[in-house]
This record gives sequence, structure tokens and C-alpha cells, in this order.
Amino acid sequence: MRILLIGPTGNGGSLPPYLDILTTALRGRGAHIDRLGTSGPPYDTGRSAFWSAERILAATEQLLARIHFDDYDLLSVHYGNLEIEQLLPTLWPARRPPAVLHVHSLTPTLFTTHVPEPPLAAAVDRAADMMDGFVFFGEYGRGQWDRHHRSSAPSIVSWLPTTIPPGCRPTSDGPLHQALAQCGGSVTGSLYGFAAPWKDLGVLLAACRRVTDRCKTLVAGPFWDDAAQTGIDLARRGSIEKVRAEVIVVPTYLGPADRALLIRRSDFAVFPYRHHPAFQGSGAIADYLVHGIPVVATDVANMAELIGDAGIVTTPDDPTAFAAAIDRIVDDGTYRKALATNAARRAHQFTANHHAAECLRFYAGVIESRGTS
Repeated sequence: MRILLIGPTGNGGSLPPYLDILTTALRGRGAHIDRLGTSGPPYDTGRSAFWSAERILAATEQLLARIHFDDYDLLSVHYGNLEIEQLLPTLWPARRPPAVLHVHSLTPTLFTTHVPEPPLAAAVDRAADMMDGFVFFGEYGRGQWDRHHRSSAPSIVSWLPTTIPPGCRPTSDGPLHQALAQCGGSVTGSLYGFAAPWKDLGVLLAACRRVTDRCKTLVAGPFWDDAAQTGIDLARRGSIEKVRAEVIVVPTYLGPADRALLIRRSDFAVFPYRHHPAFQGSGAIADYLVHGIPVVATDVANMAELIGDAGIVTTPDDPTAFAAAIDRIVDDGTYRKALATNAARRAHQFTANHHAAECLRFYAGVIESRGTS
């Protein structure tokens, strides 16, 4: 099968690591994969501003000119909130291979919030409805999509896999290493990833003031020191001492080796999220579950279906319930081990090979259906 995988190719963010491991796993199963995409968001760091709509459109046309549609059996399409790849399907010709959209964002915000252009936002929605198939990362995402889009195309649910490559050596010699040294031998929880509107650090801090058992909680990722992103000013300190469960903040991007080390040193993960229209579920949870680490999370989007019996799910915006869940995991080592065993039993569902196999079977069905229609 000849596949053109369309999506960002840069080093930052959450999408490129997923696309890297998906590419490797698909090739391992015999597929021919070519990549096409941008190196980063359409943002000018020098001016601290997003590109104009005209510049984004010009860049998209340059991408389009590089595609030789007759060379491929299928187009695998990936974009989140900011990637200009979302505009590409609005420009490509009617005669093209079948296209499958992996739905990473329910409501891309590039042309609604960052570069407001209602006609382009509407064009992105219309083009999405014309796809020949969809891959969702949870039943929640599929349900929300069906409520807002008109498409009879087939779809599957296949959870996001871990983006830590097999055999990755857990190591860090930067800020993460120093933060982990502060944890010592304490029972440690962790959360990593970009600060985002759906990540509720306020609930985590409030929960850490309520816990009865001392532990450490490490929060790592870009923009956690930006009050505009988090709603809380953490810029002046890397550690919040005035809570029983100390919170340590590492506001830097974690590569695969860093994430592997963080997970190895974590006894449990914390995902205090809130409802948000763009959020359909976490990819970072897969990194924990595939390594047998239990999770404490709030019940939003696809969290409960991902975690199953491998953690504790609480109601959103309830720091008392979140604190009780942390207490139970920290205080009861037998219970913590039982959750870890449950996570390990389900780990195969979060591997790249499992995800790639499901995608390839679905791709083949879409190609066959398009050929007989």
C-alpha cells in the first residue's frame, strides 16, 4: 500500500512524535510511506504573531504543488488546532486517492481564534466532511464529531499509542534530572505536556492542599510558567512548597528519553482536565498505561474509556475527590500495585504496532470501498 502521510514534520508539539512512530510502525508492516508537512505552526517568533491568512494560503499552495496524487493509494491526513495542513484538503482536486482524516482536534482554532477568517474556517469544515474515512481516538470524539458534521464515511476508534519508541533509553541531564532529584524516594505523581485550556492545574494545586499523605507531584512541559496559559503564576518558582503534596514545575519540552525517565520514576500519573470543545482525549496517558503506570484523572472526553480499571476517575472541578484519589494511591501500596497490574494487562492496546495494524486494516477497507463505488 502506497500512503502519503500528511502532517507536521517538526520536532516540537504532540503531533510529530505520533506521526514518527506511526510512520515507523506502518513501514514495519510493509506499507510504503512518504511524508509531507510543515516544520511548525504558522507563527513568527520575531514578531510574536501568527502569519497572515494570505501567507498561510501561499504556504499551503506550495505544499499542494509537491503532491503527485497518482503515486498513492491513500492519503492519511493529520492536523491539530494550528497546523496549516488543515487547509490543504480545501485546495486539492476532486480526482485524488481516498483520504482518511485522523481527527486530532474536534474544532481547529487556527482560522477562528488565532487568524480569524470565517470563510477559511468554513472551508476547512466542508473539506473534513468530504473525507473518505475517519480515525478517532475515542468514542467520545466520534460522538462529538457526528453531532457537528455531516458525513456517512466509515470510521474506527483506535486509541493514540505511546510516542516513546521501543528501546528508548530513559535519560535526562537537564532540568528534569534536577527536578527528579528533589523527589528522592517519595511516592511521585506526574503530568507532562503543553499547558492548554483544558488542563486544570488549579484543581491539582487545590487537591494537593487537601491530601493527607505527603508525596511529590511533578508537572513538566512548555508554558507551565506562562500565567496566560495556566491561569496561575508559576514563573517565579519551580516548586510550590505550601502544600502537603509538593508540586514541582519543569517548564520545558520533554523529548522521548526525558519522558521515558519521568515515567520510570513515577508511581502514578495525574490528569486534572476540564471540559473544552476542542479536546477529545489525551495522548500522553498512553505513555503511562503502556508502561503499567496507574492514572488519576477527571472524567472528561475519552479519559474514562482510556483508563478503564487502570486508575481512578473523578468528577471535573472537584479537588476534594481528586485529593481522595491521590491519597488512596499513595497510602495503599497494594491497591497501587493492583492498578499497575491492570494497566500492564491493557498495555498492548497502546502500542504503535497495535495502532498501525488497526489503521492499515481500515485503510484497506476504505480503498476497496472507494474502488467499488
